Amino acid sequence: MEPELIIILFALGLFGGFLSGLLGIGGGIIMVPLLLYVPPVLHAGPLSMKTVAGITSVQSFFGALSGALAHQKERFVSPSLALTLGGGLGAGSLSGSIASKYIASDTILLVFAFMAFCAVLLMFLPKPEGGATIHVEELTFNRKAAVVTGLLIGLFAGIIGQGGAFLFIPAMLYLLRIPTRITIGTALVIGMISSAAVLIGRMGTRQIPYRMAAILVAGVLIGAQAGAKASHKTPKRILRGILAVIIAATAVKIWYELLIT
Repeated sequence: MEPELIIILFALGLFGGFLSGLLGIGGGIIMVPLLLYVPPVLHAGPLSMKTVAGITSVQSFFGALSGALAHQKERFVSPSLALTLGGGLGAGSLSGSIASKYIASDTILLVFAFMAFCAVLLMFLPKPEGGATIHVEELTFNRKAAVVTGLLIGLFAGIIGQGGAFLFIPAMLYLLRIPTRITIGTALVIGMISSAAVLIGRMGTRQIPYRMAAILVAGVLIGAQAGAKASHKTPKRILRGILAVIIAATAVKIWYELLIT
């Protein structure tokens, strides 16, 4: 592996890890386009969508794990929500991950673009956040809706090699009506469950470039801790706004690439 690619992978891991901890996402929504477009621009060689999906399946798991540990200290994690939504996501993700071995790179990229587009649409739904603050112990939600949501998102997340946080976070906020800070803290645990299923499926079908993944993860583990600390000091509206902008920009970029080529 070229030294330039090693440096690029580590730097991208730092950046993606920080956003993972800040926004409660595994970082795949950001990392996929970065890995697709940054190395060629810096003359480090292009990476196929299959390779990127394999790398980010490892990155998503460790980014979610690192961020979840940081958020748990602040008591923003709901175990019941994590197990209910995460169980459905895990089952769907494992199925999608195994199936991805037989799906072409262009089709995987198309699925990624479709998921990003759906996430943008969810962001425009009204989200009431008024009233008294709800503590984790007082949280209630529709369990059947959470399981079904998890299964559907997990299936597509497994195909693209992600934990699916960039889609299930909007679903938690706007469909299940979970408070923002509990959503962000719990999403990392849910993402860890989902991305673990994706990782198992890809390991079993030998789709992971381990050396590149290890370098990226080293940066992710450092960045996620810093991002989680910054998240606790950032207003909720700003967190949702940053997440919406990132998802929208990624969706536009991917669709643009698909339509002009």
